[in-house]
Amino acid sequence: MAEKTVVALLFGGRSSEHSISCATAGGVLAAIDRSLFDVIPIGITRDGAFVLEDDDAAKFTLDPSSLPVVADNGTRVQWPTSALSRELTVQDAAGQVRSLGDVDVVFPILHGPWGEDGTIQGLLELVSMPYVGAGVLASALGMDKHFTKTVLAAAGLAVAPWQTVTAASWAASPSSVQDAAAAALTLPVFVKPARAGSSVGVSKVKSWAAFAEA
Repeated sequence: MAEKTVVALLFGGRSSEHSISCATAGGVLAAIDRSLFDVIPIGITRDGAFVLEDDDAAKFTLDPSSLPVVADNGTRVQWPTSALSRELTVQDAAGQVRSLGDVDVVFPILHGPWGEDGTIQGLLELVSMPYVGAGVLASALGMDKHFTKTVLAAAGLAVAPWQTVTAASWAASPSSVQDAAAAALTLPVFVKPARAGSSVGVSKVKSWAAFAEA
């Protein structure tokens, strides 16, 4: 029988979408084919600690009354000490270190900043760990709506009309920003953070009087 592929499942994270990432992990843990894959669940706490989590899909069920989180259990997962190794180790709460074995591939299912924006991809590139998904550049571009639209438009692809508002331009003259948006766009418009994932921070603006609040 062929050896199983060892997958390090990476979830949680520091973004506002921490719990959504945990729920995604629950889905993966429940669905992944255990005859083909061995899973090492690695959670990232809201404070950015890499901890060894339980291989328990039910623990990360999405429940609006009690959202799943990665709690700091005192363990610390340590990445390879060089690009020549794929061995992960874990230090337990008592300070004892043991090997988790070699990892074939890292599966990041982090949502939002510090997960989809090229940062975790850069870390994995540094230690030469194979991973699932887009690379550093594509992740960074895809996370930033301004640059995504700019690159797609430059490639000749159709994109919806947009207007980028920077913190500096808004601080200098909110009315000028609103006037520029009104000249370029037709109501209703959607206002969204340029670098947040999913539907975080989205507002539908039906009148320009409500633009500043959005």
